[in-house]
Amino acid sequence: MASLPALPGYSLSPVQLSDVAEWSEFEVLPQFREHTSSAVQSAADLIPLVDRSLSPDPSAPVYFIVRESKTSRLVASVGFHSVSALNRTAEVTYGIHPSMWGHGLATALCTAAVQWGFTVRSWVRIQATTLESNLASQRVLGKVGFSLEGKLRNFRIVRGVPRDYLLFSIIPAAPAT
Repeated sequence: MASLPALPGYSLSPVQLSDVAEWSEFEVLPQFREHTSSAVQSAADLIPLVDRSLSPDPSAPVYFIVRESKTSRLVASVGFHSVSALNRTAEVTYGIHPSMWGHGLATALCTAAVQWGFTVRSWVRIQATTLESNLASQRVLGKVGFSLEGKLRNFRIVRGVPRDYLLFSIIPAAPAT
């Protein structure tokens, strides 16, 4: 990848299979999974996701691992699933280690990822979905500039139950004239 999202104090790199064990350490936590549709129960569950992201297909998902620069500790992931090269759209996703919650990292990462998607990939729309209960992610999306578009009924199965999601989107700012 020619360009990566940048965030001072953190290093971002494309996800690799060697990251799954450390990444899964927080993905499996009950408090992490509570307001998501994540079905990750072990590092093995992340392998297919990483494999798909390593594909040369222009519609392959894109995931970045986020490490603290000082410690090299993996503290987050950010990226895009549901990428459509044809329509130049994608859905942003991010996950923050619970020990890092409440420090603005999700907002900073989401902002950096969205900017990357618009400038590097030339996407014309980035969307995000959240469970109605995920108020923290809804606040992050609002700070980044996403607009609420509406409710998606029975959008995803979450631990065996169809759940409603809220749909948000952001489009690139029009160039100044």
